[in-house]
Amino acid sequence: MELSNYELVRYPSGQLIITKVTKGSAFRDVVGAFTDEAEAQIALERLAAETSNAKQASAMTRAA
Repeated sequence: MELSNYELVRYPSGQLIITKVTKGSAFRDVVGAFTDEAEAQIALERLAAETSNAKQASAMTRAA
């Protein structure tokens, strides 16, 4: 599972990195580093939930 601006990268060493892509920039910010894939997936799911909650709050603010 990947969000449009987050990416889960797996390295041959077994390390997993979650990066965030900023629109209009070639740079990526490291959000987290993990050795366990389950933990990385949980963190990515949390990011997805936070992102959707922020979008809903923003839409509700505009509608009011």
